[in-house]
Amino acid sequence: MSFFNNVNKYVAEYHTLQNNPIVAKEKAMPGKAYFIEDNNILAIPREDGDCRYPFGQNGFNYWVYASGYLHCNEGLFSPYLRASEGQEPKIAFFAGFKGEEGYKVIPILSVPVMDEQVQTERYTVFTKASAYYVTEAEGITFAIRTFVDADKKMYYTISATNNTDEKKEFFISSYFNPFLKNAVMEGAENRWFRQCTVLPANEGQNLDNFLIEVYEERDRGAMAPNYGVFTRNLTLSEGAALVKTEETASRNDYVGGVRSSLHTPASLYRGTFGENTKKVATFTEVSVAADMLHLELEGKAHIREDIVMTYCFEDEDMEVAIKEVPTPEVIDNAEATIIDAEAKHGETMKAEFGKRLHGEIKEEVFNAFFEHLKKQVEFCSVIKGYIQLSSFSLIGIRDVFQALEGLVFYEPEVARAKMLEALNFVQPDGRCPRQYSLPRFEGDTPNMDLRPFIDQGVWVISTIATYLRFTQDFNFLDETCGYYDFVNDKAHLAKKSDKTSSVLDHLFDIMDYLLTNRDHEYTKCVCALYGDWNDALDGLGVSKRKDREYGTGVSVMATLQVYQNCHEMIELLEILGADKYADKIAEYKQAMAEIEEGLVKYAIIQNEAGETRLVHGWGDERSYFVGSFDDPDHQSRDGITSNAFWVLAGMYDKDMSIKDTILSAYDRLGSKYGLKTFEPHFEKGTPGVGRIPNLPKGTAENGAAYIHASTFGVMSLFRMGETDRAWEELSKCLPFTHETVSVSPYVMPNSYGFNEEKQIDGESMQDWQTGSSNVVLKTFIRFVFGIEPQYKGIWIQPSKNIPFETTEFTIKVRESYLTIKYSNNQNADNKAAGRVFKVNGEVQQGIYDDVMKLNKLWLSNDFITNNKEIIVEVLD
Repeated sequence: MSFFNNVNKYVAEYHTLQNNPIVAKEKAMPGKAYFIEDNNILAIPREDGDCRYPFGQNGFNYWVYASGYLHCNEGLFSPYLRASEGQEPKIAFFAGFKGEEGYKVIPILSVPVMDEQVQTERYTVFTKASAYYVTEAEGITFAIRTFVDADKKMYYTISATNNTDEKKEFFISSYFNPFLKNAVMEGAENRWFRQCTVLPANEGQNLDNFLIEVYEERDRGAMAPNYGVFTRNLTLSEGAALVKTEETASRNDYVGGVRSSLHTPASLYRGTFGENTKKVATFTEVSVAADMLHLELEGKAHIREDIVMTYCFEDEDMEVAIKEVPTPEVIDNAEATIIDAEAKHGETMKAEFGKRLHGEIKEEVFNAFFEHLKKQVEFCSVIKGYIQLSSFSLIGIRDVFQALEGLVFYEPEVARAKMLEALNFVQPDGRCPRQYSLPRFEGDTPNMDLRPFIDQGVWVISTIATYLRFTQDFNFLDETCGYYDFVNDKAHLAKKSDKTSSVLDHLFDIMDYLLTNRDHEYTKCVCALYGDWNDALDGLGVSKRKDREYGTGVSVMATLQVYQNCHEMIELLEILGADKYADKIAEYKQAMAEIEEGLVKYAIIQNEAGETRLVHGWGDERSYFVGSFDDPDHQSRDGITSNAFWVLAGMYDKDMSIKDTILSAYDRLGSKYGLKTFEPHFEKGTPGVGRIPNLPKGTAENGAAYIHASTFGVMSLFRMGETDRAWEELSKCLPFTHETVSVSPYVMPNSYGFNEEKQIDGESMQDWQTGSSNVVLKTFIRFVFGIEPQYKGIWIQPSKNIPFETTEFTIKVRESYLTIKYSNNQNADNKAAGRVFKVNGEVQQGIYDDVMKLNKLWLSNDFITNNKEIIVEVLD
């Protein structure tokens, strides 16, 4: 479909939403956003937040916002820096209409905000491949399309269509202020080593080009250029004419001087850059690439200007880029290629929810959300760091492996490669860094966060176990990976080790590190060291003794995870060869028994009234508790993670009488936005708990619904058979069920704040880069649709009481396609008959699960291998 056809379609869909409230209600999300055809997102700019979408691949992140802000980076290299809220954007587009005095100017994007004299309507459409910004004004539809291809070229198409029968005279203007440096912020010297030059058009072009050169120190005494090349081309329909075109390389020319900004662009109000326009700008001012095209459009005529920005580092690449002609056909084909590639991502896993029976989850929104959730998990899985751009916004071990455990189910090859990458950064003793970055060149010492958060390795073990169960790719264990020696934690200094070993040996190393760091003398539980998954609560590991940094403080969550890891390793080694690995199996069984005894004895506490509680953890030598009846601030407090992982790690299966203790804790942790991480919050000055009291009450982990933790709780509710409560809490976690949301409502944010005193009600810290996405996706896969892979087959165990008449889930399992078709209330006349399974049309007998309180079905590996298509009907 052509560019103009897309624009016309999005214009029509916008006006349908505006004029048909019934249709709009079914497609609506909070934050002035809607799901439209093809699971695309239509977002209207707002003042109480913003929506955004990431484009790019292989570590290149191109962020587009509904507001019109655009920025991108590849690691520490930023073609465009992010502008803070309200600041002048780095990329901008304008239109100007002749007025009585000068021109009436409007931004075609929603930024910068200007004093407009023209009535406008603006909206943005996000597809998985590109963004379309539409502005309607003075009978003209302006549109801007932007996307990035696999070669990191950024494309911009600016169009104007005269919807009237009258002749229109106006200008359009583009402004680009790239950064093109390896840094996180601008400095005073930037302009000294930067130059923009206007270059003459090539044969086949009708507009001039731009070259920006930014010199950057590569090594001591040597600077080399980073190039930004802008090539342009104009296409006119019949009845359209280019009156004149102007270009400038000078920001001062554009805005009017050093005191002005894009909010008050003097040249645009005049309709000209002036007689002495600078074609070269450097050293004393900021150099930019900017144009102004004066146009005439007869009735129904249109124009499009195509701009391609290429950044490169070699003279030969720069010269090739300058010679390229950005024709509409080339650019539209580039977008089509990306659309096709995006369609293939995740095509091996599809879900469809039928008509809703009750609740806040609209099926049309839910179906579209599921597709973007997959995109979000993929984004979090393959990141190459510096997403929230700072010197240490690196690649988190726990973050990536949690996301990869979700990606395994629909892009196992991608997950495999990323796991191998990350395993190269483990220390020979099995300690994982908290975060790592990729070396820029051979021999480079990459940035790392070496603080010993104890839980990093536990996610590695669990994710690889899931990968092996699902794919049966045991050759993965023979792959060779390297190590890093951690030289100095506080200086973040690590160096490449000469040692290499197999993935399996890396798993042994990680297990050794986890099992070594236990309180062997007393509780046998896992020491918190710097902290666990709950980063902000990082005080439990502090030692009372001045001669050592870490004491015997314990994280119950991490202890439960290591307990689970022991079970996962035992299962794996029994598959690989029980006799060969008998010593390791015995070691892990002994550790499991010790941990189980320690948890039962020390993690479950009781008060004088006989009430029990699962504590979050305790300080050095059990000198104080967190998540107990009497915390260091003398508050009676609950924490979610120890309760959730008591169930998820398998301790619950040993004695289900603790269920009431867990559910009572969830009652106290409940809120309108889901299960809180802690209740009550920690006041400033609370001793022994670390940084968490410095967070405002009701935000992040400090007494709010930190969704990552909330969804751990949701998982545990499903696993305990509390499906109605699980669906209730899951619904609260999903952003599109809320009245308001401060971030993108079509993917998972990280938290929902609530503090009436500070007027916080549902706001989130951020979206996209958050672990809540993978837990929600894994909840759908494992507990809603019920796919639970094991080494010898797969359990099919869909949730009971799914609040939709039907669901259908298809997933590729190795070389077979497995479809689960769930129908609710099919046995309404005979509830005693219970759940019925049909496999490829034949009734099969299920097996009752005492823990999950439902019937489930076993499919062996042989059956999966021998049936390339498997349809399982589940009738409740």
